[in-house]
Amino acid sequence: MRNALIVLALVALAIATLGAVNHSVAFDVDWVAGTWTSVSLFWVAVAVAAGVVVAGVVAAALARASARATQRKLETELQTVYERLRAAEAQTASAAGDAETTATGEAETAATTVAPEAATSVTGATQETDTAATTEAPAVDVADAPPPVAS
Repeated sequence: MRNALIVLALVALAIATLGAVNHSVAFDVDWVAGTWTSVSLFWVAVAVAAGVVVAGVVAAALARASARATQRKLETELQTVYERLRAAEAQTASAAGDAETTATGEAETAATTVAPEAATSVTGATQETDTAATTEAPAVDVADAPPPVAS
C-alpha cells in the first residue's frame, strides 16, 4: 500500500506540475448545469491530480482487501490439508503398528507350531546318527588325515 501511495503522489505531482507550467492558459468549461469561464489549466490539473489520487487509493484498498481474502482462503485450505495429512500419517503409523503386531504374533505362532515337530525330527535324526556311528564306524588312520587349514 505504501508503494502505491508513493506512485500516486508522484503521478499527482507530475500532473500538478504540468498545470503549474501552463497556468496562464485559461478556458471556459461548459457543463449541462452551467458554464465556468476563465478556468486556469492549473486548477484543472489539480482537480485531475486529486481524482487520480482518490481513484488510486480506492483501487489499492480494494486490491489489498482482495489479496487478504485470498490469503485467508488459502490459509484455511492449507490448514485443512495439513489436518488431513496428519490424520493420514497417524492412520499409516497405526496400520504399520498393527501389521508389526500381527507379524510378530504370526511368527510366534509359527515357532510354537513348528518347534515340537522340529524337536521330534532332530531327536530322531540324532538317534539314527548314534546308531549308524556305533554300527559302522570306519577306521580312520590319523597319519592319512589332511593337515588343518590355517585361516
